Amino acid sequence: MDNPNKPKPCPKWLDDMAKKEWRRLAKLFVAENKEFTDKDLKALEAYCTNYAKWKRCEEILAEYGYTMEVGQNGYVQQRPEVSISNKAQTEMRAWAKELGLTPASRRRMRESIMNEGYDPEMEDMISHD
Repeated sequence: MDNPNKPKPCPKWLDDMAKKEWRRLAKLFVAENKEFTDKDLKALEAYCTNYAKWKRCEEILAEYGYTMEVGQNGYVQQRPEVSISNKAQTEMRAWAKELGLTPASRRRMRESIMNEGYDPEMEDMISHD
């Protein structure tokens, strides 16, 4: 059985920006004594991958702006990084909730523990007539 408080090694296939975020979060999980098992690895991989994608897009947008001229007529259109950034941020937010990285998700986790496993959101999902 794996030790839930031991930092997990960073996957080699992640790019440098995603690895940096992985290591930052791994330190936080250890410092907060947060249970983190092998079952959580894919969620953290997805979060870090989308974090890196979002950050790269935002750097490009900061340098080049949100629009670009296309064609001989100089037609102005939105840069593709705008959509990529928005999608990555949406995915990142969803994975952050799964990992308990948002204030609301941490509050729900604390309330769930205080209610001895009673989760009103889950109860609401399964108790419809």
